[in-house]
Amino acid sequence: MYLCKLIMRKVAYILVWVMALVVVGCSMSEGDSRRDNVDNVVARVDRKCLMRDDVARDMPVGLTGVDSITFVRMYVDNWVLNQLKMRRAEEVLSSYEDEIERLVEGYRQSLIMRQLDQYYVDRAIDVEITDKQLSAYYRANSASFKLDHNMVRGVIVKAPRTFRNTATLGTALKGVAKSDSTDEVAALVEKHKLHMTDYTPQWVSYSDFLSNLPTERSRSYTDLLDKSGVQQMTTDDALFYFIILDVARKGSVAPLECVESDIRRRLYAERRAEIVSGYEAELKREAVTKGRVSLKDTVLLNAMGYRNEDVPESTEVREAAENIEEMEVDTVTME
Repeated sequence: MYLCKLIMRKVAYILVWVMALVVVGCSMSEGDSRRDNVDNVVARVDRKCLMRDDVARDMPVGLTGVDSITFVRMYVDNWVLNQLKMRRAEEVLSSYEDEIERLVEGYRQSLIMRQLDQYYVDRAIDVEITDKQLSAYYRANSASFKLDHNMVRGVIVKAPRTFRNTATLGTALKGVAKSDSTDEVAALVEKHKLHMTDYTPQWVSYSDFLSNLPTERSRSYTDLLDKSGVQQMTTDDALFYFIILDVARKGSVAPLECVESDIRRRLYAERRAEIVSGYEAELKREAVTKGRVSLKDTVLLNAMGYRNEDVPESTEVREAAENIEEMEVDTVTME
């Protein structure tokens, strides 16, 4: 604690000393009225001053002691370097000034337009995505969800070589295939202090599944995917019992559960794009109607003034949704 206080006092002394050195130069600076307050100056480069409230404004909340001192020193160092680099840029890049200004203005406009897009999106977007919409998109775009690796669902139990209750464990694992529940296996694992890796709630890559088994790198083990029931591997000190419940093979369409988050991102992106394109079309239509836009290209001008009142959902997704609704109606009728 004493050392920390000593360090803080020394840094405070250094800052005061630095501020005393820059007072004269900053007091001669033009523009910013804060420079009249010499106690607020932290650093100076040529005629530009860094003020104490600038540093305080950017300091993360909650920093104290040595952390706050470290932040201030790094902040000041970066500010000084930035000023020096800008000054050097003015000297050596003067011939590129027009091009730089053009790039800066372009970037500024893109930031503003992005914020405007987000303003309209925040006001209109529907973030809720129903199971029916997920299924419809999945059916309409299944070709884009092809797997490039095998995936499985299953469960693995590791037991010591001295474990004798293997028959009961095998029966419990077979029960998982019937009920899709690992409760019985979990109870047995807890009772005998075994280790279980449960991949029944979600799909995993086959390589991840195999990483929990005593496998050899030289083998592919794809033959295990064709086997049903409980399988076993052994080592010198352990027994591994496992069962593969479901397999999604490389080249097939990924299970919906595996791509659900991707579909949600895609649907959100589509909705966002529709909102943005909608308000952009409205901006052009309104401007053309009010005579704010003039073009020699009358075809383009007429296209800008045209307003499509109803932007339909993509044909594929709409047809998939209708098919799902028909399937649901048939299910209700059969029941």
